[in-house]
Amino acid sequence: MRRALAAALVCTACAAVPQAARARASATLEGGTISFFADTLSVVARDRASLRLIDGTHVSGDAAYVDLKNDRAVLAGHARIEHGGTTVSADAIAVDLDANRVDLLDVGTGVSRTTRTLGSPVHAEIDAKRFAFPDVDDRYAFIRSRHAAITPRANVRFSPAAFPTSVGGVPVPSYLYTFATAAGFGQTTLPGATFDQPYGLIGTPTSLTSAHARWENNDGALALQEQLASGDTAYATGAIDAPFRGTGSSGFNAYQRLGTRYTFLVDGNAAFGSREGDATLGAAFGTAGGRLTYHLQNGGYSSFDASLRTPDLELVGGNTLRLTADVGYDAQRGGDLYPYVVLPGGRAYGTVWRHGLDAFLATPIVHGPLGTSIGVTLDGSRTWYAFPRHADAVTASANASKKLTRNFSLFAGYQNTWSSQVYPGDQSLFFPIPSAPLLTPDGMPYYGWYAYTGAAVARYMNLDLQYAPPTSSTSLRLSARHTDDFYQFDGLGRPVWELRLDAQFRPFPNVGIALGRSYDFGWGGRRWLPGWSFAITP
Repeated sequence: MRRALAAALVCTACAAVPQAARARASATLEGGTISFFADTLSVVARDRASLRLIDGTHVSGDAAYVDLKNDRAVLAGHARIEHGGTTVSADAIAVDLDANRVDLLDVGTGVSRTTRTLGSPVHAEIDAKRFAFPDVDDRYAFIRSRHAAITPRANVRFSPAAFPTSVGGVPVPSYLYTFATAAGFGQTTLPGATFDQPYGLIGTPTSLTSAHARWENNDGALALQEQLASGDTAYATGAIDAPFRGTGSSGFNAYQRLGTRYTFLVDGNAAFGSREGDATLGAAFGTAGGRLTYHLQNGGYSSFDASLRTPDLELVGGNTLRLTADVGYDAQRGGDLYPYVVLPGGRAYGTVWRHGLDAFLATPIVHGPLGTSIGVTLDGSRTWYAFPRHADAVTASANASKKLTRNFSLFAGYQNTWSSQVYPGDQSLFFPIPSAPLLTPDGMPYYGWYAYTGAAVARYMNLDLQYAPPTSSTSLRLSARHTDDFYQFDGLGRPVWELRLDAQFRPFPNVGIALGRSYDFGWGGRRWLPGWSFAITP
């Protein structure tokens, strides 16, 4: 599957080449320094800027500003525009990248308008927006370059490209930045990473081929990704991730909107010797909906599920209820379907049908004591199987919040989940008492495991204090977390107590840093277990 995906990526990349040729750059900008600001899609050139358009028009000035959102450029300071042997000078000149309009600003006479052929200018009312030049600090630019090739509504290629505010961003001879507005360009199948720096290779308004320099699981990695998009109605994405050490992975997904109610999604991935894929047809009718899902993985396992979801039903007091019903099957090619393989003659179980019902109840947000806001949810489900078996789960949760000051907020939560696997008449066969006690990570025997016969409980409580000034991107969160589970013992299961501090700040406009420090207390035979977390965010 991985080789097939690699071949598919090569094919799609090759297919994108002729598209790139057709979507050639319609404007090239040069300057002593060029700064690009990703948050505003602004390109600023200084130290004698030069803008050349695809029809031969040449505009120059002391500085230039290109607004990629509106496909407009303005050059100011000793500005001059040339076309077909005709030259016109002004204090500032505004041109459209994808239209014929040219505005000339002269401090003494005002604004006049002409076209790229530079016919006789006519007087026009001043449009301040067309001559607006942003007040930006070039030190905070995402990309710094000397040459930019612009394709309106698609991308801009910088040659060369340096990343002064991107930690770990290595300068490259050429970098393609895509700003085309399509949902597919925001999709990825790459695994999570502490750091991911994309490098655009080939791009059009509907496609992007990019390489990624990554840091994941305390190791470096390189990745190749192909993205195809058709507005917000369809996309296809594929990627190959290759860590320097360890096992690589690959994946793809594709989406198609079918009218106003239906969607189709297919995806697959391969990692650590496992390969699996899903195909899903979804439907939405207001807040009600349905879904058909087929799952397939190597080793011969497959499953199918069809579900229907009611809209949120209004109950007394503003409470809401949502019901979901589903039917499907689990199958194993050749039999040996887990867990039925433990039965005498269990190899005969190759397909087992099931059906289920889920009820989700939510209260409105209410005002509690001490000025708190409280919300409660309750979720219960049961799944019945063709073989005498059923699975139950009930989850209750409550969350409270209180704003202490303008900058400080307090959060508290409690969640209790109970789950049980029931095999009438065969419970001891599926959950036998072990002949020897289970050993925990520190080597101690866990006799409490003898009590486990298919039912488990997980309780979670948290208390968080957050500092988040509304006018700043900096935030601090101090959290105390406690779990009380069965089964749970000295390194087996979740830590009983955890204290952690998380900080998020943005040292540069285009770079965010998330840093965390945690302590697990009295767990795994240790007085406390410290840990760090670190991530770079865009």
